[in-house]
Amino acid sequence: MRKDFMRHTAFTKYAAIITASCLTLGMMSGCGQSNDNNQTGAYDVTGGAAMQSNTVTGAVEQTQQRTQAALTGQAAETLSAEGSTDNAASGKNVTSAQPAEAAQAAQQSDAVQNQGTSAQNSYAVTLPDTSEARPVVVSGEKTLGDTGRTFVNDYNPSDRSYAASDNYISPKGNRQYGTTTTVEYYSSTLGTMRKADVILPYGYDASKSYPVLYMLHGMGGSKKSWSDMGVKYIVENVHYENGVPDMIIVCVDCFVSTQDQDSVAIRDMSAAYDLTESEIMNDLMPYINSNYSTKTGRNNTAIAGYSLGGRGALAIGFKHQDQFGYIGAFSAASGVIPNGSGRSILATLMDDFVLEYGDFPMILINVGETDGICGDSCRFYDDALTQRGIKHIFYEMEGDHEGTVWQNGLYNFVKRIFV
Repeated sequence: MRKDFMRHTAFTKYAAIITASCLTLGMMSGCGQSNDNNQTGAYDVTGGAAMQSNTVTGAVEQTQQRTQAALTGQAAETLSAEGSTDNAASGKNVTSAQPAEAAQAAQQSDAVQNQGTSAQNSYAVTLPDTSEARPVVVSGEKTLGDTGRTFVNDYNPSDRSYAASDNYISPKGNRQYGTTTTVEYYSSTLGTMRKADVILPYGYDASKSYPVLYMLHGMGGSKKSWSDMGVKYIVENVHYENGVPDMIIVCVDCFVSTQDQDSVAIRDMSAAYDLTESEIMNDLMPYINSNYSTKTGRNNTAIAGYSLGGRGALAIGFKHQDQFGYIGAFSAASGVIPNGSGRSILATLMDDFVLEYGDFPMILINVGETDGICGDSCRFYDDALTQRGIKHIFYEMEGDHEGTVWQNGLYNFVKRIFV
């Protein structure tokens, strides 16, 4: 797998404007994956053909190009032109940026471009540093994992490794893997029919019942995005190697809108992603539970996602603790709870992290240590959960805002759920 997949360190001037504008406003936005209209054909929808490792690589490289095109196109122009946001926490509109502020943002973007990748994070919003004032939870202060990078594990302090098995994103040997089917269901949220991908484990038996994992994608992505990153192979390889139960995987289309994703402004796009909560709880989950043999309730239901999807997974999991016991947030975008900046192009989804049914069996957050898009937001979530005494795992790993980080996050998350 190319390590530069989904990297944001070689952007054009428009991408620099995104970085300068978004981070100056306190917004660590999500980025995304492939669109349904531009699929690579790497995955057989029926799951009949085994995908080889080089096919995965080709698929993710193509999604990288589409993501960069999305971020460097109209979304960048929208951000740089608007320069103002809605403060969802207060319900008040923030005044639009003045011309002088816009000019300053443009100058900052030019500086980012000229100074190279080392300067890309220089305009990041500074969040409160609470690491020195942390209360002792289980593992106490942040520790270094076996890689020398930050690793927090409140569930098992001696477990500080995120190493994955060899070729974990690909089919291995004579192992059998499940099938992927595209289903169609009615969305009361939009008043129209919508689609999702359902991945059944190998040997699915309707006379048995299975836990369910809902997968959310990031900006510019689609229900195919996680399949492009080998979700079926990651999950089933963990099943074979670590003994986690077979599970049903539901890949959600998180752009909940009747419009074309490429044609909407960034604010409208993020608002459409925020409707994923309504879509899952009111429409998709009832459909899955009615049409498949599922186990239900928080001990049997997990949700995970990357970037905007990671933000969504955190919010949906905390808002519906009776339904979700396991949350995976990989390079999660900002805005789940207020971060104190007062300005964000993303709506604030919750007032705070509050436990309603005791600790979650698993919350796992990870991020690339050089992620200039969502690095600060993930560290903020880690600090916020620690301050509130909420058990979780948080780790940083080599990488940027990219697929290898999200694949590794999913691998480590699945190892620890439904067990």
